[in-house]
Amino acid sequence: MKIHFKGLNTLRFYAAVSVVVHHIMYNPNVWYGLPNLPDTVGRFFINGTDAVHLFYVLSGFLITYLMLVEREKTGTVSVKKFYLRRILRIWPLYFALLFVAALLLPLIVANYKNPFSTPLLAALLLLFQGNIAFVLYYPFPPLEHLWSIAIEEQFYLVIPHIGKSGANMAKVFIAIIVFWWGLMGITHYWRPDDFFSIVIIYMRYDCIAIGGLCACAYYFKSPILKWIYHPLVSGLSVIVLVVIAVFIPETLGIPYTVFTAISFGVLILNVATNEKFFLKLHHPWMEVAGNWSFGIYMVHTTVQLIFLSFISTHMNEFIYQVAVYPIIITATIVLSWLSYRFFETPFLRLKDTFKVTR
Repeated sequence: MKIHFKGLNTLRFYAAVSVVVHHIMYNPNVWYGLPNLPDTVGRFFINGTDAVHLFYVLSGFLITYLMLVEREKTGTVSVKKFYLRRILRIWPLYFALLFVAALLLPLIVANYKNPFSTPLLAALLLLFQGNIAFVLYYPFPPLEHLWSIAIEEQFYLVIPHIGKSGANMAKVFIAIIVFWWGLMGITHYWRPDDFFSIVIIYMRYDCIAIGGLCACAYYFKSPILKWIYHPLVSGLSVIVLVVIAVFIPETLGIPYTVFTAISFGVLILNVATNEKFFLKLHHPWMEVAGNWSFGIYMVHTTVQLIFLSFISTHMNEFIYQVAVYPIIITATIVLSWLSYRFFETPFLRLKDTFKVTR
């Protein structure tokens, strides 16, 4: 039974760097009122929200496939081991970042507004409710991006229980998708500026469910695969990625995000499982770089905040615009490699001891 899917680490790395580029362009304006950078490098990457949706579809695909394999192998899904694996992957770096933001950045960043000086904001971040914090307190550098981690953690509180129950996973995911699309549509068009409506729009459980549905399609060898593997359909998924990178600097409305999430699912299935797909993304160095993608996503805003606080003040505007991308991207990748090599790896080794499928 196939467990490692070639090429997905490349997509993961691309999505992570896309988020970094997006935040390099827009965070200086949000944090310090500086002008947005020209959209030059950004044309090669999808915008930050679309990149997060790609992460969601990827995560849903991989988690669901592993659960299906585990259920076939053992007859059930170990909820305890599922939670332990997620804890060991997410929590160490997550709480290390909160530690840095709460206790170290106040010592090195001038005029730093500590998110932990607000008790409710601190509680929300500690309890993986960053999506709620995002709606209530944005901006609170450098931790705003933790909204997406919160949404995944919330979804994964429930999904192993569904797997363990023996339910038809495909039907469950279809129900989640239809329900969430309906809920987003009703809340958005009824009361678009309401707190509850904004929270729902950000909680893209449908994207994770689309990834899960793609995993079911592949695992059960659904007849729909022949259409997904068709050169016109698979080629269209690549075109969509290119078009949104070049022409869509900001995520559009609900119908757009639904279409792109489905397109990401088609792309993932072709990259990972279609031997005839023309786009080959399995490269050894990208497989390695993909391992750093979580670290890249987590630490890049801290790197950016330190850069803006110390370095940019000593640069003229031209040098700043030229140097900001290579400096922040390179520093983020190096720090992510160090994190993966020396901090995350011991936890990942422990995490592997709780694997049921290998």
